[in-house]
Amino acid sequence: MATKKSHGRSHGFKHKSRSIMTKKSPRGVSFLLREYVEGQNALVIIDPRQHKGLPHRRYHGKVGVITNVGRRAVTLSVKLGNKPKTLITRLDHIKPFGV
Repeated sequence: MATKKSHGRSHGFKHKSRSIMTKKSPRGVSFLLREYVEGQNALVIIDPRQHKGLPHRRYHGKVGVITNVGRRAVTLSVKLGNKPKTLITRLDHIKPFGV
């Protein structure tokens, strides 16, 4: 017979991403005015104020190459280990690399 799970603090997704998903300052709209072009490098920075198009927390801080630009979202090619991964995310969660 299995033991009963304790009802203590969650040690799942919420616990692991708590530090990433907390910000207190308000955000302007300058990130929407940035122009992205294909082939440009972009840094994945998760913004907790926008939950739509939120990438997984394992991509936070990774640098990717933009492969497609849409109106609200971009497609990035991010290397995770030795594998290239395709990441579709909104403009809220990326910024140009080196800025």
